[in-house]
Amino acid sequence: MTIEASDIIVWVLVFLRTGAFFMGIPLFAGKMIPTRFRLGFGLLLAILVNPLVPANVDLAYHFVGAILLAMNEVCIGLLLAMSVRMVFFAVELAGHLISYEIGLMASNSVNPLLGSSDSTITTLLYYFTLVVFFVAGIHYDVLLAFTLSFEVLPIGSFFQKANPTFGFVRETATVWVIGTLMAAPFIAMNFLINISFAVLGKAVPKMNVFVTSFSVRIVCGLALLISSLLLITSYVLDHSRRSAHVMLDLIQP
Repeated sequence: MTIEASDIIVWVLVFLRTGAFFMGIPLFAGKMIPTRFRLGFGLLLAILVNPLVPANVDLAYHFVGAILLAMNEVCIGLLLAMSVRMVFFAVELAGHLISYEIGLMASNSVNPLLGSSDSTITTLLYYFTLVVFFVAGIHYDVLLAFTLSFEVLPIGSFFQKANPTFGFVRETATVWVIGTLMAAPFIAMNFLINISFAVLGKAVPKMNVFVTSFSVRIVCGLALLISSLLLITSYVLDHSRRSAHVMLDLIQP
């Protein structure tokens, strides 16, 4: 069995794209999973898809060309991973807004997946989104879309031909929209509670409305959070399924 130099170059470029992808997608992007395991998953996927990948590595026979192609594949993998994580960014934004509106912003907990300290509601919603993502089987669609990315943008095709700037900015803007829509019931609830206690404070001057409103806001907020889980799940499912199509749309030449 003879292994050509071009086959080795193609495999390395495929591994760079898959490795960058697994370094950035949800669950694998945090500090909880060691880097060697993430690279191991990327290596396994590269071995599986390498025989089916179209490639043109004429430029890779030059040292500078090989570096450019390697950087190109890393950028493609990271962009595909970021498009999948958009819905998780939206959930984190919604968690921060909800925590602020119901008065639990000071309640922090460590998120072992991301290695950061977030509000308790943010960490809870992140885990909830992760469970929905895998239970609904969206990870299969994401892996299929990633495999198809080698046909849409083959190895050796430069990333600049796709010009994903406009699409990526548009998807980034949806993060703010989705996060705000998820937190909209809590913003409305906080507004109504503030108005109610402002009127109550005028009617009962001796009542400490500032302290009492905190307790009411937390109780109402937690009750509304339980009631809004189906709403949050619908947003997560819709935009997670959409992320597989966004991955391919961003790299269309």
